[in-house]
Amino acid sequence: MADTGTEKLVAQAREALMGGSEPDAVASLLALAPVYAEVAPVQAVDLLERACAMSTLTVVEAAYEAFPEFVYESWALALALRCANEPVARYLLDRGVDLLGSVHQPTTFRALLPHEGTFTRFDLTRQSPTLFVNPMDPTVSTEVFEPFRGRANESLAKPAYSVSTDLEATCELVARLAHEGLFDAVVFDDLLRAALVRAWHALRHEGQHDEQTAETCLAFGTRMLEMYYMRGQGDHMVSQILGSLIVPKASPRIVTFVCDHAPDVFLERLSSLSWLRRDVDLVAAMVPHLSPSTEERNGQLLTVLAADGRMTELEQLADWDRTFTEPNVDEAIQAASAAGHAESAAWLLARHPRRTADRTSVSAADDLDDLLL
Repeated sequence: MADTGTEKLVAQAREALMGGSEPDAVASLLALAPVYAEVAPVQAVDLLERACAMSTLTVVEAAYEAFPEFVYESWALALALRCANEPVARYLLDRGVDLLGSVHQPTTFRALLPHEGTFTRFDLTRQSPTLFVNPMDPTVSTEVFEPFRGRANESLAKPAYSVSTDLEATCELVARLAHEGLFDAVVFDDLLRAALVRAWHALRHEGQHDEQTAETCLAFGTRMLEMYYMRGQGDHMVSQILGSLIVPKASPRIVTFVCDHAPDVFLERLSSLSWLRRDVDLVAAMVPHLSPSTEERNGQLLTVLAADGRMTELEQLADWDRTFTEPNVDEAIQAASAAGHAESAAWLLARHPRRTADRTSVSAADDLDDLLL
């Protein structure tokens, strides 16, 4: 902004937004309408973001009246959701704002834009080739579930935000909007991922657990997964997101959450992750939360438990379908025998399909003898 008069108007608008007076904020934003093309895009987006975080729908509408377009709106939506500012969040969604959208070139004025990471704070967006590759990588959705931390890039202009947040209110709003179908599959998946990663971090360090944050985010995850299973919201990425939470030293509560809501995902990870197969204590603890999957995956669980002599957990699998097949039982018996667990081997041998077939044949022959007598 070369014009000092315009700079002064922008500063006044920022101060009015922070002051909390709706009439002053509206007036100061509308004062920029005649000179909107002279306002640097970064400054304009900063005003929008502050309005969405701190102000009313009337103020946000004034921002859009003053500026015919903003080159980036996704963080503004993320902040409205973070602050549980429902009227503003709905307004932005009605305008078609994409939470994972990218920066776009202006069409109503000429301006050179800085690197788009300035606006996105280098969070991943819909166009990022590594979106969902590493669930811990922050996306714009991640910002929804974070408090204001005073980070240098949290606001596009000084001063930093000093707004209080309520994670429960945020989760309630996001779940309600998701239930109404206001997020497409990609955003739905990413909001689920972001909340579960927040829970993962809250339980990461022993002795430093943030129980309330974890509980709030996991409860939100349960609601989102209900929509996924019952209403078809989200897509195939949900299974990948849940599986990616099962990593070494993850909290057992996170793994239990995955098993309760997607037991097949855990069993798939058991088949593909050698470290998980070695963590028999964790695997055994998850058995009550599991249900049968494919023959191959059930067999892998059977073998892991047999190799460690886990009789209590083996007995919990006694009625599982697609589990006690010849290949599965043979492999499990071999693993139990090799590890010196005779009780497990004997228990499995008694449930071998060949033994079962022999007992059935003998019983049938006895019944035939009884009929001939």
